[in-house]
Amino acid sequence: MLRQDLRHGLRAFLRSPGFAAVIVLTLALGIGANTAIFSLLNALVLRDLPVWQPERLVQLSGIYRNGSQVPFSYATFRELERGQRVFSSLIAWTPRYLATYNVEVNQALFQGDVRAVSGNYYSVLGNTPLLGRLISAQDVDAGSPVAVLGYEFWERHFGRDPAAVGSVLRIEGQPFTIIGVTRPWFSGLTPGAPPEITIPLTAGPFRKNLESRALLWLYVTGRLRDGVTPEQASVQLHSFWPQALAATPPTEAAGQRLQSWLAMKLELTSAATGVNRDLRTHFVRPLQILMGIAALILLVACLNLANLTLARAAARSHEMSVRVALGASRWQIARQLLTESALLSLGGALLAATLANGGNRFLVSLMTEGDVFPTTLDLRPDWRVFAFTALVTLGTSVLIALAPAWLSSQAQPASALSQGGRTVGGGAGTLSRALIVTQIALSAVLLIGAGLLLRTFQSLRSVDATLREASVLEVALHPRPGGYQDLDTSLYRRQLIERMRALPGVLSAAFCDTSVPSDSWWRDTVSFSSADTNSDQTAMLLVISPGFFQTLGIPLVAGRDFDWSDDAQHPPTAIVDGNLAHRLAPAGDVIGRRIRFGVQPEMQQLQVVGIARSTRLLDRRNDNALLIYVPGPQHPRELQEGKVLVRTQHPAGLVRQVESGIESLGHEYSAGARTLQQMNEQALLQERATAMLSTLFAALALLLAGIGLFGLMQYTVTRRTREIGVRMALGSQRGRILLMILRESLLLTVAGVAVGLPLALALSRLIEHILFGISSKDPATLATVVITLLAVGGLAGYLPARRAMQTDPMVALRHE
Repeated sequence: MLRQDLRHGLRAFLRSPGFAAVIVLTLALGIGANTAIFSLLNALVLRDLPVWQPERLVQLSGIYRNGSQVPFSYATFRELERGQRVFSSLIAWTPRYLATYNVEVNQALFQGDVRAVSGNYYSVLGNTPLLGRLISAQDVDAGSPVAVLGYEFWERHFGRDPAAVGSVLRIEGQPFTIIGVTRPWFSGLTPGAPPEITIPLTAGPFRKNLESRALLWLYVTGRLRDGVTPEQASVQLHSFWPQALAATPPTEAAGQRLQSWLAMKLELTSAATGVNRDLRTHFVRPLQILMGIAALILLVACLNLANLTLARAAARSHEMSVRVALGASRWQIARQLLTESALLSLGGALLAATLANGGNRFLVSLMTEGDVFPTTLDLRPDWRVFAFTALVTLGTSVLIALAPAWLSSQAQPASALSQGGRTVGGGAGTLSRALIVTQIALSAVLLIGAGLLLRTFQSLRSVDATLREASVLEVALHPRPGGYQDLDTSLYRRQLIERMRALPGVLSAAFCDTSVPSDSWWRDTVSFSSADTNSDQTAMLLVISPGFFQTLGIPLVAGRDFDWSDDAQHPPTAIVDGNLAHRLAPAGDVIGRRIRFGVQPEMQQLQVVGIARSTRLLDRRNDNALLIYVPGPQHPRELQEGKVLVRTQHPAGLVRQVESGIESLGHEYSAGARTLQQMNEQALLQERATAMLSTLFAALALLLAGIGLFGLMQYTVTRRTREIGVRMALGSQRGRILLMILRESLLLTVAGVAVGLPLALALSRLIEHILFGISSKDPATLATVVITLLAVGGLAGYLPARRAMQTDPMVALRHE
């Protein structure tokens, strides 16, 4: 029976190839979009690491007093290694955000992703090399200058040449022998961000970190022993954790810094799916929003196709009646239609697989545009992707066939005796109208959501974060190998800024230790130094040079600016922004008072010498951000590796001169130059991608709803041809015919809007936390959506109505 149903369905589609093509293509777009987004979420969040027994891996993290997760010092790692009894091995490794170093390959110098690993890193993960060998415990014990290349790095820089193994590359000027290449798709413990180069943590630029207890630079992961649960591991580690902290303090001096260290907690989490919080934060939230939108799009498409198949079922009513008259059961008729729908859905799913393969890569490129290091995700489909696609395909086939199957099962045998029977006409019309109203309602939801996201993006773009975004050039600075060795950084920064100011066309220049804007802030608590208790105010600190406020156009509302005499030989100073000044002293008496920031000794007696206007320098969304500025000459260690800011009327034409000026001093080179306007565009990449794709999906939903409504009105006009002819023969004016058809179209549209608006307002609360500058009930967005839907409804009704107006009464009277 199934074979007969399949054969009959295939013959039916061969007779109506256009109908089949429309359904397959529509489903391919809907299923493909959902599969593409799900495959990204699967690769980032759900898929286990491609390592040996990933479910036995556990990540260890310190929880600092402000609740943030922190890595460990080398000394703390060794204490954990000595005291633990629950792991077969503990491995140490460095994350990507600590991985940028000078790499030289074939005399080409560039920034490379260099990770440090312990000697058991590869063996614990169960990885084997593609070429050569991997880092071993002997390499770490000896501090051997050896390197292992990631597959993608080897492919990009060596063209997959096996002779790369045994050759030499340089890291920070030191020669390292390449001993091996990892296999494709090996990402270590950071999915999406595979290490380009790994070296022993006792070698090269990492060697100097081993003796520092204050430097928290190592991530630690353990493999549970057989029979040990994560809960048992947590109990055992916490039993000696206080002793481990006491044995490895970053300072011996009593005070808040030591107290904060000794109060640090330990957290254990599963590492089965990897450790890459930054990348997941970057991707997951917009992908979840897009997943919801794509699911609604697929539902709209299914409703549209259900309407199409409903009309086809109405056209096949005589065939179904004959089947019933010849003894077919209602279940057999329903099964035939379900089989046909399943065939179409299967065809759509097969095409969707191809579209999804390109779509997910497009999404990755769209959301990582401009990143320094490429994001490499294993997007190959696994059982989860196949299961998801199968479930979606099954669901769509049922949704498409449900209404036509139910309607066809109502066919009466007696109608087979009459070609003019209309046994399914009324039911089809009512059901079609219900489907159209639902489509319009869902389209309203999608349009309102897309409108809110689009207006949020526009609001963020138009925020006055700084006064001179388009005219300020930000140049990232990176040291040459040994470039900071024995260098007076305060004097060097002054020389660099003076050289920048001397360039033709430069109006002012300054230095800052972070990008503007930035998502990596030095954030800590702040209070008056005389306070006996900790403050709950959390501020962000920027280390800047004199001229910073002038370059960015930020006015001082009180006090003075920094100058080069604010150096290490003078009392430490600070400038606070207006928000922080008001929080610390609502009466406004903050000038001259001393504040403390965090627990670092050099930040405990900062005298406030000025108040700057509050800005959105680091976070465009937050107009209540609290900022502290300190002069770089008083903190020379923070003057290494930052950004030089240059204000000029023509930034694009000055880039080469600025880069040449930096390189002429012989200590640094430019790692990229962009205006602050371009930096802000990069910071809004997530919002732009989400707004763009949601608008595209909403437009597609509107198009489907419009086509569905047009098809229904066209079908209605066809069925009412004789009625329209009678009306016109009896003297009805063409304008009244037009109004009659338009009224029905607009009533359906209004009904859909009436259902969709409350639903949209309820669902928009789910994205309320990411909106900016508007509320989830934004009147302008709601009005625009309503007007757009009414316009589409009017157009969908006008075209069939115009055809009805041109009907010849005599032809219409002979229609049946």
